[in-house]
Amino acid sequence: ASKVRSSIELISKEVSIKHIASDYNEGLKIINEKNPEIDAIIIDASLDGNILNLLHNYKEENMLSKTIVIDNIKLGCYNLIESKYQLYNVIPHNFRIEDLLMYIKDIKEKNEKVNYQKLATFDEIAEILKTLGVAPDKNGFHYLRKAIYECYLNPKLLTSVTKEVYPLVGKTFDKTPNCVERSIRSAIETGWDRSDYEYTEKLFLNCIDFYRSKPTNGEFISIIVDKLLLQDGKINY
Repeated sequence: ASKVRSSIELISKEVSIKHIASDYNEGLKIINEKNPEIDAIIIDASLDGNILNLLHNYKEENMLSKTIVIDNIKLGCYNLIESKYQLYNVIPHNFRIEDLLMYIKDIKEKNEKVNYQKLATFDEIAEILKTLGVAPDKNGFHYLRKAIYECYLNPKLLTSVTKEVYPLVGKTFDKTPNCVERSIRSAIETGWDRSDYEYTEKLFLNCIDFYRSKPTNGEFISIIVDKLLLQDGKINY
């Protein structure tokens, strides 16, 4: 951004400008090649080209959370609805350097505190559960989400749902293992009859008799974990 470039000396005492690009294509190349070392990205929306094309082509989606766009339009104008991550800031062209410094520090602090891999997986598990009819206003939804995530991290837990997974989830939510088990079972049974039929049938294909029975807690958790592991290339059949 031109103003950032002209103000480098003013902010260099607190911020190190590692890369400068004159257009979106050059910027995208730098972002995708240098992403591990980038704490924040500042983009001038007045440059020629399609800024949405730039944002949609980040190799690592979590870089969106490190992006500041300098533009006079509102955040909602950036259509990133398909992304698991969102922009933190869109600031006006008449910004003050002090404000920019504040935004950069805020982004760095937030990214240091957040595990984006966990966030992305948690979001996906939530979407799967909702598609399977499990309502997020039920305790069982949150217990299931935690159970599935822990088993995704450590698939060996799938062989000991009762002895290890329920106590692990119970410790997180300050509930007994029996309470966790009952809430999960209730959430599955309630959701089963109102889930997306085609999605459910495809996900549980040949694993259970869809018309005669509902999956056990262990079956339900293991099927979703297996889907996530296959999707992420962590197992192969």
